[in-house]
Amino acid sequence: MSSIKRPEEVEAIQGCTECFLKNPHSVKKWLTLVDKYMQTLAKEPEMFLMPKAHDFLQPLVESYATDTEGFTQYLVYLRDSFSKSDLAWEHVQGAYRKINGRYVQQVRRERSNRACVKAEELYGPTDYHSRLQWVADLEHSWAQRRLAFLEKHRSDRRAGRLDTETRAELLVEFWKVVDTEIKEGREIPPWN
Repeated sequence: MSSIKRPEEVEAIQGCTECFLKNPHSVKKWLTLVDKYMQTLAKEPEMFLMPKAHDFLQPLVESYATDTEGFTQYLVYLRDSFSKSDLAWEHVQGAYRKINGRYVQQVRRERSNRACVKAEELYGPTDYHSRLQWVADLEHSWAQRRLAFLEKHRSDRRAGRLDTETRAELLVEFWKVVDTEIKEGREIPPWN
């Protein structure tokens, strides 16, 4: 979950943003470093040491090392600070796609794990291979439901299209429903 930043964190992050905006030719390299440093800090905080030359990136690394969702939101903000015709916009968008993809996979694994825990509560334990097949089947059913959910909302619109923001809001709504179902043990099928 994205966390609220303290005023001094916001100010430090804004300083990083200004560096990015003043040096668009370095954005790709710096975002690659921020991503690498965040992953290292999250995995091995006691071993993490940032090179002096990259100290100005520290506020981003420390603020978002354990807040991937927040970092994806920051990347959207940074991307939208550039003109779409700028190469920097494309570089930030590339970083966003990579990191958002990782975040989506992380959330998917967490959701599947919660569903497995609930299934074990409801139906008892199962073997490893049955669990793998069950998760694949469950995720497939979620994907089918998600597509139907979006299609229903798409057909409700005159143009038959969902803009990016509306689609994102609808997906948040859909996954909240699924998360509630997992928590309450509804729509959790028995093991295969």
